Amino acid sequence: MTQLSITGMTCDSCATHVKEALEKVPGVRSAVVSYAQGTAQLAFEQGTQLDALMAAVAGLGYRSTLTDAPPTEKQAGLFDKALGWLGGKDKAGSSENALHIAVIGSGGAAMAAALKATELGARVTLIERGITGGTCVNIGCVPSKIMIRAAHIAHLRRESPFDGGIEATEPTIDRAKLLAQQQARVDELRHAKYEGILHSTPTISVLHGDARFKDDHTLIVSLNEGGEQTVAFDRCLIATGASPAVPPIAGLKETPYWTSTEALVSASIPPRLAVIGSSVVALELAQAFARLGSKVTILARNTLFFRDKATSFL
Repeated sequence: MTQLSITGMTCDSCATHVKEALEKVPGVRSAVVSYAQGTAQLAFEQGTQLDALMAAVAGLGYRSTLTDAPPTEKQAGLFDKALGWLGGKDKAGSSENALHIAVIGSGGAAMAAALKATELGARVTLIERGITGGTCVNIGCVPSKIMIRAAHIAHLRRESPFDGGIEATEPTIDRAKLLAQQQARVDELRHAKYEGILHSTPTISVLHGDARFKDDHTLIVSLNEGGEQTVAFDRCLIATGASPAVPPIAGLKETPYWTSTEALVSASIPPRLAVIGSSVVALELAQAFARLGSKVTILARNTLFFRDKATSFL
């Protein structure tokens, strides 16, 4: 068995994704991944590429190191080959002549690419116009699972299999305190998974602002603090992520609608809530708001979870 030490996982779902990625690497027979311990125990066939294991983890936005196996002579993998194909391999190696890569965005893909690039000798300038970090830690997995857990606790206080011996009670929901607790955890994990790593990696420079292309090897960054900065690069990765899709429903723009982003940071629990859609995201938030006190109506044009396979976490 070989063990990887993995940093950046924020929940058991992260561990599941890492396990699936590792078990897709040719030669890997099994992977046991623990979010709590930050480790992956691997059984694989002789000749399995160790750099492929770490690349699989890095592809999900996490950082890994081998803790009980000797390193290969050169763990370059596909990224190193890409440098050669693109004519940049000869630039990596010294700090003065290192390949300079610009990365627009700071989410999971951006971080994975930036860290792998610096590991192989490149210099990186990472550009972010908003909050550092990706969807998962800021407006997705982390805040939603905290809110869902709080809603589950409220549900259990109202009713549980042990009500015969433990008297049920109607909980008092203080949304302001729940939200403060949720956002404090988001801030903590953002620092651990993104900000702290960037701060401790001197070969990655971070600029906060909007990037635009001047030509095929130059960016102009309008800095949030004012002014502009020119960034010359050898290669550029655009990893700006995604945003919630708003359906073209007549009259919707004139209403005070929420996307999942606004719902997760709502200052209050609305008395009534209509949820348009029946995907995993729609239903997990609908359930949470219902358990926290909203009267929820789900509007679905097909069956629940029409496009989703995994429903067990609800």
